[in-house]
Amino acid sequence: MILWIASYPKSGNTWIRALVSTYMYSDERKFNFDLLDRIPKFVQDKYFSPFIKLEELKKKPLKIVEYWNAAQSRINLANRAMFFKTHNACAAYGDKWFTDETNTIGYIYVVRDPRAVVCSLAYHSSISLEKATAEVLNEKFIGYNGPYKLAELPGSWKINYLSWKKKKNFEGIIIKYEDLIDNTEREFKKILFYLKKIFKTSGYDESCFSNDENKILEIINSCQFSNLRKMEEAYGFKEATYNKFFRIGQKDNWKKKLSTDLRRKIEVNFKKEMLELGYL
Repeated sequence: MILWIASYPKSGNTWIRALVSTYMYSDERKFNFDLLDRIPKFVQDKYFSPFIKLEELKKKPLKIVEYWNAAQSRINLANRAMFFKTHNACAAYGDKWFTDETNTIGYIYVVRDPRAVVCSLAYHSSISLEKATAEVLNEKFIGYNGPYKLAELPGSWKINYLSWKKKKNFEGIIIKYEDLIDNTEREFKKILFYLKKIFKTSGYDESCFSNDENKILEIINSCQFSNLRKMEEAYGFKEATYNKFFRIGQKDNWKKKLSTDLRRKIEVNFKKEMLELGYL
């Protein structure tokens, strides 16, 4: 069954993947970029090619929603807990839901201040802050992956957050990126406690989740943002696009970057959710 690591783009998803994959899959307790392949993107050619010709999806990208369920059901033939990354909203397109309790046992959702998301998105996609703001506000925003431009449907920052937050028939946890920066140990322990509970209630072996404090601290140290940035500089990172993937990793850099007009536009549109999360 699938455990999602979900977020709006540029919200800290990869940092969570680094921490979880190192804990789950590294006997040496040391992060390396290959570990991220153990928590792959869901929207990839290989998960959809058994059901439809990819050239057809390239021509009609939204047709992918018809194969969400089939792709996830095929993944679950492995009959074990498997982690996947997604930026998709946990919502329906037409009458097709992204996922449900037949394919999913849980999720870790990481949320980040949308003002910071805009700045990060602009840098990593080499677009203007104005265009990045428009994308974050766009309820119909679609991203595209790989050579066949497979569609992923994040929607707006608000839609994405609310879609994962809402009550479901499977349990999840929401982590604030800013809290992860302020107290990585506390937030990582929350994630591990949640995963142990999900593994146990779903009938999977939870013995891998030990109370070894040294293991947790070693993994946190290995996954420090500064270390990830150094590794990218030394070896490159295949998930980077136009610019370096691991750039600053700070909370409030948006204060220096965003104009008053763009800041106000974001705050007005997302006021309720930003107040709820303590961003206003």
